[in-house]
Amino acid sequence: MLLFVLVPFGAAEAQNDDRLNRVAPEVEFSSAERNYADMDARYAREGVLREITQVRRIAVGQSQDELQAALGSSAVEHDDGSYEYHLSLPLTRQDRLICQYRVFFDDRDKVASAVWRRPQCADLVLEQPQ
Repeated sequence: MLLFVLVPFGAAEAQNDDRLNRVAPEVEFSSAERNYADMDARYAREGVLREITQVRRIAVGQSQDELQAALGSSAVEHDDGSYEYHLSLPLTRQDRLICQYRVFFDDRDKVASAVWRRPQCADLVLEQPQ
């Protein structure tokens, strides 16, 4: 019986141990802003089109150049030196999900960790490829 209690928490625990796919909405991400004043409330954040395999290439210890080769230029560079990406990832065959991904660097400017703003985005990347 104890096994059944632990199994549902296994994926969440693995996600928390992953230095590149944690969910951390408390980390300061940029807010979506309207591109012009009369844009209505149903506007959408724009994201750079990327495939899940591109995000899976990110690794702890990569240089900033290697990171940018996989994800492109960041949307925001924060004062702490971290990069924030706005990625448009495939959700279904027809739909895409705009995801905010913030990458942090160590004192040698190598990838140290990264977090997602929303759990749905981390789930897309952590899902096993078919």
